[in-house]
Amino acid sequence: MFNFEDINYVAVLIAAVAKFIVSGLWFSKFLFAKDWLIETKLKIEDLGSPRNAMIIAFLSNLLFAFTLAMILSVINVDLRTSLGFAVIMAIGVTAAQTAPSFAFEGRSLRLYLIYASQYVVEFITVTLILILM
Repeated sequence: MFNFEDINYVAVLIAAVAKFIVSGLWFSKFLFAKDWLIETKLKIEDLGSPRNAMIIAFLSNLLFAFTLAMILSVINVDLRTSLGFAVIMAIGVTAAQTAPSFAFEGRSLRLYLIYASQYVVEFITVTLILILM
């Protein structure tokens, strides 16, 4: 049963911020920005202001962290099992759910793997914060 009192809302907020940071790093020049731009056929000068996208991203990160906190609260398992669950959810739900879109849109496997690996890292990051706090 869902019990909103079991949720550590500070951990949810910190996890959302951490997910935001991971996303920022993922698409930075230090990791996959160049590859992402090539694969999406975008140019950095055409992207415009990221303000609205960043607001939407942060709000969705809050929803993600809160939802994962609720699920982890319900299943109530140890850290190792929680991390296994996070990887399974990232690959078996999120990555699997986006694969058909990539296929039908004719997007590259390389771009898909950039996103899929991002999902795994973000799930693990958020789960660690939620479980350890």
